[in-house]
Amino acid sequence: MKKVLLVTNIPAPYRVDLFYYLQTHVKQYEFYVMYCAKEADNRCWNVDNTKLLNTTFTKTKVISIKKKYDTKHIYIPKGIGKDLSDINPDVVVGWEYNPIAVKCLIWCKCHGKKYISLTDGTLYSERNINLIQRITRKMIIGKCDASIASSTKAKEKLLKWGINPNKIFISLLTVDVNKICTIEHKPEQGRLLYVGSMIERKGLDLLVSALRYVDENFQLRIVGNGTDKEIEELRTRIKNANIEDNIIFCGYKEGQELLEEYQKAQIFVLPTREDCFGLVLLEALCAEVPIISSKYADGAYDVIDEGKNGILVDPYDSKEFGDTINKVLKKEISLDGKKDIIVDKFTFDEVSKGYINAIDYVLKGER
Repeated sequence: MKKVLLVTNIPAPYRVDLFYYLQTHVKQYEFYVMYCAKEADNRCWNVDNTKLLNTTFTKTKVISIKKKYDTKHIYIPKGIGKDLSDINPDVVVGWEYNPIAVKCLIWCKCHGKKYISLTDGTLYSERNINLIQRITRKMIIGKCDASIASSTKAKEKLLKWGINPNKIFISLLTVDVNKICTIEHKPEQGRLLYVGSMIERKGLDLLVSALRYVDENFQLRIVGNGTDKEIEELRTRIKNANIEDNIIFCGYKEGQELLEEYQKAQIFVLPTREDCFGLVLLEALCAEVPIISSKYADGAYDVIDEGKNGILVDPYDSKEFGDTINKVLKKEISLDGKKDIIVDKFTFDEVSKGYINAIDYVLKGER
């Protein structure tokens, strides 16, 4: 049986769940997983360790770089060549264009193995990349045997970079949608929900500015963690906007507690300045919560059926953003939140086809 190695940065729960599904449901290949680190300092995730099958944590040095809106982590490989040789995969699926991906590509080329590049990045999220980043993308995109895009916007990027369309496969970024779809939506009038961190990139300050234009009664529930500085700055903005009584900081939630937040929300709001996807949009979709999303969340174009289950807005246009929230609250804009067939393309069964088709393609007659 052919071996497939999946190489990514950290064991995010949504990755772990999908990898576990591939390992337990796809019988034609044997899947192994390699992570660069066990966790990142800007993430607060709990992982089910029983799902970490055939898993290796390779030795890396982590360099953290403070960017304008977020912190970027770069993983420098230390001894990954031995780990690759020990597993000896027939196919390596590597994430993005970092030093680990470059090392995996070189190893594959030296050992006659197939390399598949997987990307979440889009033209918008990668609009300001530097020269070194452009060089690594050119190398990996030019030399990979196939590529997997996690959204239609990620596929647009690959096409723009000149990859052969026949070598591109889509496997949408996803969560365990079956868990969330069991929710019976019981919205409370005026209840707005934001889920995510409080870093500047997520745009909570833009949402606060927009809420000044909302005259309908509302309560915004902010679910997620932030540093003391981030919370203090956000509270100051809220006070200056005179909406202190309308905001509740809920802290980090997961599991049933998080599902109950989706269950009671009238509107889910994502004001992000930039997101390659925005999995919280998918969670809201599965819970049948109407969505108002920033047009800079690239996953929104796969999740939202404009005017039906959600609306895209420019978060920098505070008045338009606020007016849209107001109209949805008043039901002047009717969004039913129904997921219909949209959620079907996000099931593990459907998403895994992107991996299988890409692996079949690179191996061709070798199976």
